[in-house]
Amino acid sequence: MQSGKGWLTRWRMALAVTICVSACFAGCGSRVIVVPEGEPVRLREPVKAKVWVANKDGREVPAVVVLPAGWWALADPGK
Repeated sequence: MQSGKGWLTRWRMALAVTICVSACFAGCGSRVIVVPEGEPVRLREPVKAKVWVANKDGREVPAVVVLPAGWWALADPGK
């Protein structure tokens, strides 16, 4: 029969490992939400976005903007 102290130590180790593994997997990674084309969504919080903007010559150039909360976003309908 096992001694009470050795069993308790192994049980505590197993509990600690379980808690650590659970903490690592809770909320890890990123989440992607696909908005169906043609359906607008309203932003709940400010979003930093990489966008294309027209320069003074009318050519599209990359830029980074912060879209404020409350703005509506819609998928590009294409050309």
